[in-house]
Amino acid sequence: MSDHYDDLADDWSDYAAVPWRAQVLWPTVDELLPDLGGKRVLDAGCGDGTHAAALADRGADVVGVDASAGMIETARERYGDRDRIEFRRGDLATGLDFLDDDGFDLVLCQHVLSHLPDLEPVAAAFARLVRPGGSVVCSTHHPFHEYLVAREASYPDTRAIDGLDARPAVDADSGSSTYVDTERYDLYWNGSVPDGQQDGTGGDDAAPSTFHRRPLDALTDPLFDAGFALTALREPDLSERLDDELLEEVADLAERPPRSLCLRADLR
Repeated sequence: MSDHYDDLADDWSDYAAVPWRAQVLWPTVDELLPDLGGKRVLDAGCGDGTHAAALADRGADVVGVDASAGMIETARERYGDRDRIEFRRGDLATGLDFLDDDGFDLVLCQHVLSHLPDLEPVAAAFARLVRPGGSVVCSTHHPFHEYLVAREASYPDTRAIDGLDARPAVDADSGSSTYVDTERYDLYWNGSVPDGQQDGTGGDDAAPSTFHRRPLDALTDPLFDAGFALTALREPDLSERLDDELLEEVADLAERPPRSLCLRADLR
């Protein structure tokens, strides 16, 4: 999966600027952030460092971590000379053991959790890293959105707000799963699921983006079990945030469940 993001590293700042992220997702996440002045922040899944830089500009000392070597290289090239930012390669799934206990006031984690098959070790790592009274702010795919994508084996047309000329094909584990199930699904951005992909013969050029959809309680329970209390929940609404002209272009999307879920949880 990190190879996919290696390929996107040079252009990731363009993705961060598309209407969906700039007008809808990031403003919603931003509303959940505490005052950042003098705070130490972990940007878990920092990508090319765009948001880590924004956090530092608001007074935070930031450590950006990403599993993609390409993303970390790009982040260091663009922002590594700033005093308040450090970038390190690391995979959330392995616990980030190279970071000190109680080392952060805030963990920011944007659209990473859906890539991970098991959230318990991730939530435990967040609880280890965050000081008592600190917070985790996360965005991830909305469980209702992902359930429809997997059940219908079809991804909605988001080209007008994503800046991508692509309608990805969907390959889910099962066509008969229910909402309460957890399942893997893959998105093939070239628009077709290749023959032989199940046994790995589809070819490197057909490598998909892999996601793991889960119901809402399977998303929040690991945080609760790790000692966090949910303090805010947001479902970004296109009709409230997107420019009117764009909203007319994506009227069908506005009638679907929200694409993302954003939350804040504080360590008790």
